[in-house]
Amino acid sequence: MNKFHIKKISEIDKNKLLKFYQASFKYEKSILDDFAWRYRLGFNNFEPLVLIIDNKICGHAGLISVDLKVEDKIEKAIWFTDFYIDSKYRSLGYGKLLTEAWMKICPIQITLCNDQSLKIFKKFSWSYNNNFIRKIKFYNFLNILPAFRKLDNSENFTDKLGNLRLEELNNKTISKIIKINEENFSQKSIGIVRDESWFKWRISNCPYKKNILIFSYENTYLITHVKKRNNLKILNIIYSSKDINSNLIKVFLNFSKRNHIDYLSYISKKNKLIDLCLPWERKLNFAFYSDNQKIFKKIKENFSDIQYIDSDIDYI
Repeated sequence: MNKFHIKKISEIDKNKLLKFYQASFKYEKSILDDFAWRYRLGFNNFEPLVLIIDNKICGHAGLISVDLKVEDKIEKAIWFTDFYIDSKYRSLGYGKLLTEAWMKICPIQITLCNDQSLKIFKKFSWSYNNNFIRKIKFYNFLNILPAFRKLDNSENFTDKLGNLRLEELNNKTISKIIKINEENFSQKSIGIVRDESWFKWRISNCPYKKNILIFSYENTYLITHVKKRNNLKILNIIYSSKDINSNLIKVFLNFSKRNHIDYLSYISKKNKLIDLCLPWERKLNFAFYSDNQKIFKKIKENFSDIQYIDSDIDYI
């Protein structure tokens, strides 16, 4: 094993760090460059770590800092994001060392991860469940086929929405959403704190704010992200003030047809003993760890609300 150092990103030259991000992660440029937003730097004084070997960045362990309500207390927690080890140094123990250093940052850790990452977390005594499912509803089946695919680049959206209302993205609308969220949150014993500062960071200061649409429908507020990828126009529901039901999906059908949306995606709670996924849907691995056994048990048994907006799953 070569001589190495593990440092905070604030200790690394910004230009050097940006070059590493550009070479290692496939984000849109606005998200890639604005890593201060991506990692919520300055909140709770937590920041990602980098692995330095021979004066070169060869690894990275990212995070998003959040507050977590646990009964009547507010605890600090971090999402695990953007983990990377240069291919030259994989399977040599560097990933384990970087993960161990990352886990010392904050005592409560959560993530949505793939099966490969989950195998690593299990080695560090993390637990997990599949209580959340990424749902997809296709509205333009023909355009899913590469041979027929044609991207609609229009930026304007029709106002013929029926009972679905397109709201302005401003402080007034955000304040209404915060109020409803706080009312719902007061009934939960555990969950991510989405308060005024959180919404300001996640929506008002979002680098892809121009692609955010906010809707209201029968006292439900929905924050969506219009994405264009691989010649597909995707509508992610990144936040909903109430559970997304079949009636709401039908309402979005008309909007999506009028605005050439190819498919709708959102996260749903698994609410059945057997909740079969269609081939294009998948169960999400929600993994978590805390050295506090009371908090660990609380997350395991009562954590019931994760949406696209909470982690990096919306924009990766």
